[in-house]
Amino acid sequence: MAEVYFFIRRPISEKYKHVFRRLARQSIVKTSLKITSKGIRGNFKKITPSYQIGTPEFDLDETIQHNPLNIYKNSLTYKDIFGIQRKKQKRKIVMILDTSGSMYGKLLLNAALTTSVLAYNMEKESYGIVLFNSTAMVLKKIDKKKPVIKIIDEILDSEAVGFTNIHIGLEKGLKELNKIKEKTRHKSGILITDGNYNRGKNPFDLAKKYPKLHVIGIPAENDAERGIDTCREIARVGQGKFFAVNNYKEIPRALIELLSQI
Repeated sequence: MAEVYFFIRRPISEKYKHVFRRLARQSIVKTSLKITSKGIRGNFKKITPSYQIGTPEFDLDETIQHNPLNIYKNSLTYKDIFGIQRKKQKRKIVMILDTSGSMYGKLLLNAALTTSVLAYNMEKESYGIVLFNSTAMVLKKIDKKKPVIKIIDEILDSEAVGFTNIHIGLEKGLKELNKIKEKTRHKSGILITDGNYNRGKNPFDLAKKYPKLHVIGIPAENDAERGIDTCREIARVGQGKFFAVNNYKEIPRALIELLSQI
């Protein structure tokens, strides 16, 4: 239904456009919920100096290191055992998504699906969404709430136009990320692009300013190898992870895999 909407959204009347957009949105939400339910949200472990009965894990190395004498005397108690508590990490992420003319086609459909996946995966965390082509716009501010339905509708009614200016997209994304003042190792950007920028400055210097900048590289229709090399280099200087996908349909699941690792 979502693909059908992109084919008919221009020639049909506003009345039927509204109906088909609602059906397209429902299809996207349903698919994104399926994908998100299979994703693993990132967790970090916290070592606690006193083991609590019922805690599923304990740290053997820490216990031995701090209580060698008690172990030798066989007098170890619960208070001497170091437990492990796993907690959901609070991530702060800005996704920067290429919507330039070179990305036209099914990308806008996958952009709607990808942003929906991000929104549901991080519903209790802080996330922002930036779309860019020749210019850049903030679709969702990192410090503001916005309904997923509204985000999807705005993408469904957008156009893949203009040139590719990765630098301006990263600039806008970094500005959003910098709104989070507290220091945290879970603050990062995710860039989704084919890497073939033809406007703006070299994006590498700006990528270095991110705490972490991860990249999902999409194969371009022209000069795909150069584009993927650019994506890989942006991830390297941004000290982030790099994922290459073979087609647009792989983006949402690549995003889930990436989110499970950061």
